[in-house]
Amino acid sequence: MKNINHYLALPYQHTVTREECTDGSPCYVARVIELPGCESHGMTRAVALDNLENAKRLYIETMIEDGIEPAPAIAAAHAG
Repeated sequence: MKNINHYLALPYQHTVTREECTDGSPCYVARVIELPGCESHGMTRAVALDNLENAKRLYIETMIEDGIEPAPAIAAAHAG
């Protein structure tokens, strides 16, 4: 299995959506498409994306520690 740096360098795709926080204020939720459940939020798109980088690292580290190989990035998988 490859190391954390390999997976963090892959071109994973992400989405950012504007949603409502529990208090009704707007917030943004960022998700990694190829890593189900890997998501984070923030009060701005930029903060949500910054938080997502931390969440992605923790998500991938946990998978590797558990002996599970993280999914490849869609773009990398189609590259050949």
